This record gives sequence, structure tokens and C-alpha cells, in this order.
Amino acid sequence: MAVKRKKVFFSIIIPTYNMLKFLKKALNSALKQKYKHFEIIVVDNNSRDGTESYIHKLNDKRISYYKINNKGVIGKSRNLGIKKSKGNWVAFLDADDQWSSKKLLDVNKAILSKNFQVACSSELIIDKINKTRKIWHYGPFKKNFYEFLLRYGNKLSTSSTIVSKNFIKINKILFSEKKDFANFEDYDFFLKISKKNAIFHFIKQVHGKHLFHL
Repeated sequence: MAVKRKKVFFSIIIPTYNMLKFLKKALNSALKQKYKHFEIIVVDNNSRDGTESYIHKLNDKRISYYKINNKGVIGKSRNLGIKKSKGNWVAFLDADDQWSSKKLLDVNKAILSKNFQVACSSELIIDKINKTRKIWHYGPFKKNFYEFLLRYGNKLSTSSTIVSKNFIKINKILFSEKKDFANFEDYDFFLKISKKNAIFHFIKQVHGKHLFHL
């Protein structure tokens, strides 16, 4: 007998700070998803570039907007997004990255057919500094994944990752808000999840664009 699963509703968390020209593209890529059961949570670190006005002008009920002073700790912004989220799966999208229109559709199919707590897709890396483009595949998932991550470093991309909210809620996992972790809060987040024996599912399809820029 097939296991009846709860309908997947995604919460897309986008932290931003003075990145409106990129944020517009990130938001557009999220709003154009072929899978329609989602909300977008924009957490704005008091931008001064017209971000708030732009969000309000969109007047889209799928978008919630929150202001925060994260004092340079992006983990605070992501944690606020998690706390405000209504979805049973939490997706992360940085303001200067973008998704393909099939991102949530393909992840939803995987959720309905496989057992995992974290999904991570491949990305097209656009390096505007060195003027290069290449595809990055993440993972792979291995037994003792926590030890694997400790030994070989982060094997995921935040903007490509979607996490079971129930799993992180039960295990009381959030991003670190320590300033010492400011550049590694995503790695620490995935380490904490893997330490609780979560299953990570790596998707080979390219579902996004990850931008390196000045």
C-alpha cells in the first residue's frame, strides 16, 4: 500500500541587503515556478535601495516581507524566515541567485517518491569576476555523512537546498547566529542536520544559477 503523504507546500526564504537589481531576478525566478504551492518570505536587512517599496508594489499575496537588523549575521535573517514559514519544506534562495522554473516541480516529485530530509540540485555557476561559466554537481551522499562533511568540507549550496521543516523543528536546528560563524553558517547548518542522521538527496538536474560577483 502506498504511503499517503501530506501535500508539499514550500516556503522560499530570500534574505537580502541592498541587492534590488539582483533580487528582482531572484523573485521572478521563484514566482515563475511551474509547481504553484509555495510562499516567498523576503527578509530584508534594512536595505536602502528601494527594496521595500518594490516588494509592496508587486502586491503579490504569495510574498511576505520582513525587515530585520541582522548586524551582519545572515543566519539571523534565515532563521526569521524559518520561524515565519508556513510550509512543510523550507527552501533557501539567496538574493543574487536564480532558479529554473522546474525547480520545485522536480523536487516535489522526488519528495513523493523517495525518502529524504534534504534535497540539493546542481547549479550553473556564473563567475562574473573571472568571466567563466560551469556546472557544479553537489554531494554525493554517503554513510556517516556527518564525518564525510567534516573531512571534506561543505558539499551543498544553500540556494540549491530544500529541507524538511519537520525534521529541523523536531531536532531544534537553526542557522548559527554567532558572528564567528558568519561566513560558514550554511556549512554549520548542514553539519547539524547530518549529525542527526538526515538523508540527503542530490539531484543531477541543473535547477539554478549561482552568481559570483563584486
